[in-house]
Amino acid sequence: MQIKIVMIGILVACSYLIGEYIYKAYVKRHKQISELIRILEVMRMDLSFGLYTLEEMFFRVGENKEFTTSKFFKNMSEDLKNENSITLEKILENNFGYMEKETYLQGKELDELKKLILSLGRGDIYSQERMIDLSIENLKKLTTESKEDINKKGVVYKKLSTIIGLVIGIFLI
Repeated sequence: MQIKIVMIGILVACSYLIGEYIYKAYVKRHKQISELIRILEVMRMDLSFGLYTLEEMFFRVGENKEFTTSKFFKNMSEDLKNENSITLEKILENNFGYMEKETYLQGKELDELKKLILSLGRGDIYSQERMIDLSIENLKKLTTESKEDINKKGVVYKKLSTIIGLVIGIFLI
């Protein structure tokens, strides 16, 4: 009987931890979208005040270790530096796997970033600044959506997984 109670306790604890993990994934997604907005603001300032090249902007962002996407931007910078007649599209395609695997960003955010990176360097400074501003506005909308996801889906998953663990525990008694 004691073993059964211990096993039920472990089951309930595991179900709670699963719910907590899902909830934290929603929170991390929200933080990473906010971080991406800060990165774009840094890139806009670099573009307008420093007149940096795309490689230099990516390098500066990649050097900042507080960003979870710094490795992506650092790799982009290194690939642009090494170039070897590879297009920006190919470099982006080679490095974008990191963003899909190692971050909590979803398709909407990743598509927005991909569109922006592919449009940078194709116009004058003012049009590039407008493209960055437009991407920032779109990401801010996604930030509000992610905040709603935390409050709706994240909390529901957290509570639902705990309740399921409790229900299964009751059935096992």
